[in-house]
Amino acid sequence: MEEHGNCYATWCSACQHFKPIWSDFSNAVSSKNVKVAAVDIEQYPSLSGRFHVSSLPTIYYVRDGAFRVYDGERSLNALKNYIAHEDWKKTEPMSPYSAPDSFLMSLNSVAFDLSEILRSAYTLLHEQYGWPTWLIYILLGIAIILVGALIGFVTVVIVDSVMAVISKIFSRADGKNKKGLVEIDAEKLLKSKKQENSTDTSPTAQQTKDEKESSESDESDGSDDKLNTSDVVQEKDEQEEQTTTDQTVRQRRLEK
Repeated sequence: MEEHGNCYATWCSACQHFKPIWSDFSNAVSSKNVKVAAVDIEQYPSLSGRFHVSSLPTIYYVRDGAFRVYDGERSLNALKNYIAHEDWKKTEPMSPYSAPDSFLMSLNSVAFDLSEILRSAYTLLHEQYGWPTWLIYILLGIAIILVGALIGFVTVVIVDSVMAVISKIFSRADGKNKKGLVEIDAEKLLKSKKQENSTDTSPTAQQTKDEKESSESDESDGSDDKLNTSDVVQEKDEQEEQTTTDQTVRQRRLEK
């Protein structure tokens, strides 16, 4: 869907000159699924703030949610070619922040509406009721202060509520992260203790093995010493027995 919008004012001479051209353009593209509209900013002043109207007439081309400001020639052929030849592709669309349908421009439109309300109230009190200007200004000033205070209070309450919810969400997330970190640290500590125990056990086992081998070696040496001692004793006995035998033989010879 394509849309063309024209912002004008009744007091604008250029708008009055462009009015029949815009009407002919509307009739020419009515069969091409193109919507054409015109807005009097005197009747709808908030739209002048929403659409950034700085000169009249201001023409907008809207396609697929993108707003483009037509800056071409104000003639019927130029307007037709803008659609038929797709000249709109040469025009940069407005940014999402400054587009008429953005949140900021909606606030701008509300500000224009408030100013129009104040202007209407001043006209009513001054012209119909005959109130003096200074009294009207005082009353309007007090009303503006009260409305501003109310809006500020509501804004603070909303911000506090939102921040409280956000802080709870982040605190829960931080709690989960801290819990996960504690579990990871506990696992690392257990692993390190197991490694230390295994490291301490290995030298003990090796020491026990060495002591066992040393004990076996000592036992082997002791048995060897015992064997050597028994051999020496046996040799001494044999020598003594031989000596005794020799003495007996000599004594017998002497007796003969």
